[in-house]
Amino acid sequence: MDKTAKATINRDRFIAMPGINCFPERLKIAMEGMTNVALASKCGLSESAVRGYLKGRSYPGIDKIQAIAQACNAPMVWLITGETVAEKDEKIAQMSDSLASVLAVMTQEQRHQLAMAIVQHGISGIFNALQGIEGIAAFAMLPENERARVMRLYSEVKKGASSGDRDNELDNPTHKQTG
Repeated sequence: MDKTAKATINRDRFIAMPGINCFPERLKIAMEGMTNVALASKCGLSESAVRGYLKGRSYPGIDKIQAIAQACNAPMVWLITGETVAEKDEKIAQMSDSLASVLAVMTQEQRHQLAMAIVQHGISGIFNALQGIEGIAAFAMLPENERARVMRLYSEVKKGASSGDRDNELDNPTHKQTG
């Protein structure tokens, strides 16, 4: 079968994005009456390439999209996705409001401790610590007799691992690393 036969075209590779599918319309808006020839000249493109972009037959590569954005004096992100800076600013404002609400109920000392924890451990370190706290909370929810049993087992394991007696499983020569 020929490589160009329609049966061999992998259409699953196309990723549908609502923003990119409207690129031709945004390009027309960004051009603000500029001719295809003028845009092509400013961007180092052929007029037929610009025509293809406007008809939606093809899409420019990242290097060409940057040149088109500069020539049209339009934001590159808007040309690609249709998302405006205002939409991003709104999302940031919503997150800022949520963060401000959390910080408002904290004392000055708590805010300072949180800032120091972020600096020292990073966000992922804080989340890891919180997961450890969830484990402690789960342990605390166990009935008293199960907590006592877990603590006895822990104590036995700790004694066995720290003592140098011959009964210690880890001291068995079969567990020693050969060198």
